[in-house]
Amino acid sequence: MGKSVSEMCSMLYEMAKTDSARRFHSLYDKICRMDFLLEAWKQVKENGGSAGTDGITVRSILEQGEQQLLEQIQQELSERTYRPSPVRRVWIPKPNGKKRGLGIPTVRDRIVQTAVKIVIEPLFECDFEPFSYGFRPGRSAHDAVDEIVKYLNFGCEHVVDADITTCFDNIPRHDLMMRIAKRISDGAMLHLIRQFLDAGIMEDNEIHTQEKGTPQGSPLSPLLANIFLDQLDKQWKHSLIWMRNNGDAHLIRYADDFVILSNSNPARVKEKLDEIMQSIGLQLNAQKTRIVEAQEGFDFLGFTFERHYSRRRKKRVTNWFPSSSSKKKIRSKVLEITHRSRLANTTPEQAREQLVPVLNGWANYFVYSSATTAFNAVWDYARYRLMIMYCRQHNMPKWKKSATPIMDTGPPPRLRRRYNAIT
Repeated sequence: MGKSVSEMCSMLYEMAKTDSARRFHSLYDKICRMDFLLEAWKQVKENGGSAGTDGITVRSILEQGEQQLLEQIQQELSERTYRPSPVRRVWIPKPNGKKRGLGIPTVRDRIVQTAVKIVIEPLFECDFEPFSYGFRPGRSAHDAVDEIVKYLNFGCEHVVDADITTCFDNIPRHDLMMRIAKRISDGAMLHLIRQFLDAGIMEDNEIHTQEKGTPQGSPLSPLLANIFLDQLDKQWKHSLIWMRNNGDAHLIRYADDFVILSNSNPARVKEKLDEIMQSIGLQLNAQKTRIVEAQEGFDFLGFTFERHYSRRRKKRVTNWFPSSSSKKKIRSKVLEITHRSRLANTTPEQAREQLVPVLNGWANYFVYSSATTAFNAVWDYARYRLMIMYCRQHNMPKWKKSATPIMDTGPPPRLRRRYNAIT
């Protein structure tokens, strides 16, 4: 982040942290500044992504000239003539066979939304609770995993595995804007945020408008979801006095996914959670929300957590490793890269180059867990798929593995002691 942008964000954060009741009135002019737009464009460019409803991609902007686009956006923002475009709806398959709707804004809208996020995020970040980890600066899924392991080791083995019914699609926009207005009094900024919420969704060449929700997939949506769900965190925190009389319970939230770990009375904990969810206008998914014992195992953030007795250590221990859905997802990705249909324009060596960052990214996420067995299985499957691809290219029998010296380099140094990689 540029020095001027970083200094401004730090100043806004300190001012908001010093006075929890302060409302900020001069913010819109910040997103009109070229240094903020350049920082926003830098982040959009790094994230990449598909084209929106206008069909313009990041690559095409780089080819035509980015400065012209940024100057045009700056002019429209300054003259108050900027209007967001509808987001493009795509459907992403889920592990359970269902599909999740994803909204893809245009590149120019992603730039403006990122600039808005850079400006207003410090104002709300100082108010968020410490047990919220999703899409926050300086926090990650691994921090949430560490907290889960800590409380499991403390004996909180009764787990309320919660799921909010289509959270992003059901957030009440009026209530969300009221919560944003508690920190922001700048009418132009509030109007721009509301425009993004009301821009509509384009699907099958038709624009659909909704009274609820924030499109999942836009740069601003995770922050807006955190702003709204912060009241869940606050109400849970205020219920801690009640919790002291009903056992020890801890909430760990990552965006709209969260679990509650308690050492006793999980049914009463779930009842309290239902009361809080009803008060904020959201509902728990009755089919997915369940009470489970840590000994049975539960999934969260791609990991499976289990608590059992270790004869060697003579005490109960916590194990966490890649979940079945995570292993299935990476195997599907390997299959996609090495599929026989790709032999027409991809060699096994080129497929190997594509597999390297995919497998390393997956391994980097799960490396700090009991994942040796999962790593070996995934890497063996990748070897097998490349062997088949190589043999098909050269019309060789599949059992001649010695004829496929494709994956013979070592793993990254940080992972070398944890597993035997093929990359």
